[in-house]
Amino acid sequence: MIKALIFDFGGVIYKTKWKELNDFFLKKNGFSIALQEGDKELIKIYNNSDIGKEDFRNFFFKIKPDISDIDRILKDYKKGYARFKILNHELLKIIENLKKKGFMLFGFTDIKKEHYEANLEAGIYDSFIEIFASYKFGCLKSEKEAFEKLITELKRYNLAPQECVFIDDHIPNIRNADSFGFKTIHYAEFPSVELLKKKLNEILSKSD
Repeated sequence: MIKALIFDFGGVIYKTKWKELNDFFLKKNGFSIALQEGDKELIKIYNNSDIGKEDFRNFFFKIKPDISDIDRILKDYKKGYARFKILNHELLKIIENLKKKGFMLFGFTDIKKEHYEANLEAGIYDSFIEIFASYKFGCLKSEKEAFEKLITELKRYNLAPQECVFIDDHIPNIRNADSFGFKTIHYAEFPSVELLKKKLNEILSKSD
């Protein structure tokens, strides 16, 4: 029987408008934070902050070493990250309906601390019991270790993988979830929800 649903966020519940975020930040602070293909060290810092292995402040210092007020810089960045998003409103309606029906709702997301905090402050996580985040786990969903840690966390709620539906837009994450026994839905139709509703109804009807 399905008792819980676990949602990815980026590409599923929202998409970030990165150009608008960069334009906002550039206007506020006078320098660009857009990643370029050849910026290997900068990309490494950015990616490592997703798993808690690098302080995200170093990303800004790498671009502009003479920053005098990093706290304000981070505040501006988080403000822009929270603001410049396309929310999947139809999916949010489905989530609220699932909540009313008594399903337990969780998030499982590859995300750095600063993005997590911005989403939290913006209320994006309000419908969820708990958000399991890569920066806390120290690994990404593309790694099996992340799902091992997820299963350990779900035990606190007396949940087994077979009782959970995992929804994500990346195939490697879906494959990992499948290998641990989760019911899965690969969602790649943002913002359309018609196929997602069909797949979800099929899984839930079989679990009754």
